[in-house]
Amino acid sequence: MFEQLGASLQAIGLTSLFHVPWNLKFLWGPVLDRYETKRRWLLWTEISLSLVIVGLAFVVGGGGDLWVAVSLGFLFLAFLSATHDIAIDAFYLEALDESKQSAYVGWRATFYRIGGIVMGGPILWLIGRAGWFLGILVIAAIMIGLTVYHWFALPDPEREQRPIGLLLRGFLKRRVLAGAGVLATLLLLERQMPFVRPAWSVIHTWVASLPVVGGFGLASWVAIGLPIVVTAAALASLVFRRRNGSPRAEVLADDSGFLGAFTTFIAQPRALTILAFVVLYRVGESFLIKMRWPFLHKELAMTLEQYSILNGTVGTVASVAATLIGGWAIGKIGLRRCIWPFVLGQNILNLLYMVLALSPEPSGLGASVLGATIALEHVGAGLGTAVLMVFLMRCCHPNHKAGHMAILSALMSVGFTVAGVSSGYLVMAAGYGNYFGLTFLATVPSMLLIPWLPYLDGRQPSEANSSADEGLSN
Repeated sequence: MFEQLGASLQAIGLTSLFHVPWNLKFLWGPVLDRYETKRRWLLWTEISLSLVIVGLAFVVGGGGDLWVAVSLGFLFLAFLSATHDIAIDAFYLEALDESKQSAYVGWRATFYRIGGIVMGGPILWLIGRAGWFLGILVIAAIMIGLTVYHWFALPDPEREQRPIGLLLRGFLKRRVLAGAGVLATLLLLERQMPFVRPAWSVIHTWVASLPVVGGFGLASWVAIGLPIVVTAAALASLVFRRRNGSPRAEVLADDSGFLGAFTTFIAQPRALTILAFVVLYRVGESFLIKMRWPFLHKELAMTLEQYSILNGTVGTVASVAATLIGGWAIGKIGLRRCIWPFVLGQNILNLLYMVLALSPEPSGLGASVLGATIALEHVGAGLGTAVLMVFLMRCCHPNHKAGHMAILSALMSVGFTVAGVSSGYLVMAAGYGNYFGLTFLATVPSMLLIPWLPYLDGRQPSEANSSADEGLSN
């Protein structure tokens, strides 16, 4: 779509920055815990998403060199979507107890997959036949329909927090909106203000002239570096605060402010172990996913039609079934008993692709062998997804469900982004056989952390922290 709107290749590459709101959503996740309810945040963001999508339909439908305006719309859409993601996770924790959370993990994964299938299949087909304007309007209609359904169907299990008006007044008090308004005005009037255009041109020329370093372009380095720098700075400041005169009980007691979500997360048992595990958990899977299709297509001569059937249908069914079974098993016998077989099942199956790549005649392999490989790999991914989702939910403090889940899911996406950006360069350097072996080795660090993970027996952070507070008091 950006190509059709006249965007340059550099601008198309920069669309990877639309994922940054998911990397950084932990910065505003605590807001959802302090104001209103998760149900209201869900509905407000869905209404906003619907309006923005309708607006994008008309902008894109206008054609011409409008990719800058479309980029701003998509960036706003990404921010709303990341906020909606925070609200979904927190609402899920509010509405269901621990046993139901484990059981429903499979259903969450199922409908997530259905959403991807609908967008990648019927919607893209419609856009190809009828154009972007009508296709995006259909997407908006789906969003509006879901919003209406949620308005009437979702339960309201949560006690209402502070009104949203206090948050808006806080923004006005800090002149954030005023500063944003000044910036927007400068950007809109850039063509009419001669003293702005030279400065803007200098900045644009400097950014465009930045060299490619280590094989990565500017967009790749920003996508990798920005989330990591912001995350490291936030965590370092909180660790420093805890280690310089803020004992655990004092930190936990000071959880009413905006930093409460961060301080309570860092103060819980083995917080740094949890963070390392979450960042590393899906790195191997990300390496595999990014290069799976190029390998199957270029090395094994698989067609797009074959891949859509084997990966999009057989693989999706296998992944959904495995996630359902995994969630059910964890709910029945516990995470501690399931984590090792499920995680090993996810990671070891990566080696199937290494076997394919190193076989004497990989292009001669039959569809049955390729289909079995893809199905088994998706089974492992489904089991791993069940483990990760249940563990993330257990790491969330009851008073900071949205904030803690935003921190964890944002960190998980950082590892996913870094692995994805570097995957192509590793394949070029090592070859597919060695590369798929490396995808398994990339999973080893996270597995080494499993013996030190807390909450595998089902304890919630509030219970563990209460025990720590009681010990300090004694």
